[in-house]
Amino acid sequence: MATKRSILFTVTITLFHIGLLISKHHNYRFSSCPFLAYIPLTSDFIVDTKCRYNLLKILELIEEAEDGLTVEYISTNLNVSRKSVRIYLNKLESHGLIKRIGDKYKITEEGKKLIENLKLSGF
Repeated sequence: MATKRSILFTVTITLFHIGLLISKHHNYRFSSCPFLAYIPLTSDFIVDTKCRYNLLKILELIEEAEDGLTVEYISTNLNVSRKSVRIYLNKLESHGLIKRIGDKYKITEEGKKLIENLKLSGF
């Protein structure tokens, strides 16, 4: 019985330290994004972003909407705060993947190419 406890304790401590090492190495907060996954993209800003999942979901949503989407619609649809959505939209816009027209955002040709490449790579 004591052996099982010591093994469990050792494994728990080891996993805890691995988690700390990963979070320190990647400058990643566990609460910032539940969908941290490696995505082989050529666009460095998406690879380096703490939460690539939200950026890609926003890009996909905007691609599907012919008339563009508002911050409020994206925020409600993805259940992400408007502040976070604005930050993501600014990143996407600064890299030429979307463009702002009035209060709506539309995908650019470069954004369409990125989504197409993702689909071809099986993502």
